[in-house]
Amino acid sequence: MSQPLADQPVAQGARAKRLLIPVDPTERSRWGIRYAMRLRRSGNPVQVVLLFVSEPVTAPEVLRFRTQVEIARFQAECGAHILHDAAQPLTAAGVSCQEIYREGDVVEQIGDVAEQLGCEAIVLPLPHARIAKLLSRDVVREVIKRAKSVPVVTTDAEGVAEKAMDNWL
Repeated sequence: MSQPLADQPVAQGARAKRLLIPVDPTERSRWGIRYAMRLRRSGNPVQVVLLFVSEPVTAPEVLRFRTQVEIARFQAECGAHILHDAAQPLTAAGVSCQEIYREGDVVEQIGDVAEQLGCEAIVLPLPHARIAKLLSRDVVREVIKRAKSVPVVTTDAEGVAEKAMDNWL
């Protein structure tokens, strides 16, 4: 009887590809996890670094009622829950997974962590439609624009890699 692909050992002696997958509370951020699982099922060894970044809270409405320490503690607890939840399917499939929580600018932290940990790719969901860019910050486009030494892979909802297009920027 054959093993399911996710349970089959990866190629002997092959070096695992280290992927940085930033996550947040949205389902869209989990598309990168599906990409890593696809790679694993196809016999490619992968290591995943999950990253959650909390931006500093500066709103006077919040700071008036909570201290910076209370806010930081709450953000760290929420981040830990999000990271743990995102790691579940990877762990169940036998994919090596590291969870990292950072505070600061999301785009800068993604680039910094990718370089510091020697990641071979940053995996992000496809950018939103241009109209959405008018309504909010587009982290995916900013990461693609600022990526220095680490390539960015964008994926669709099924975890299929898409080529980054210049017209996305």
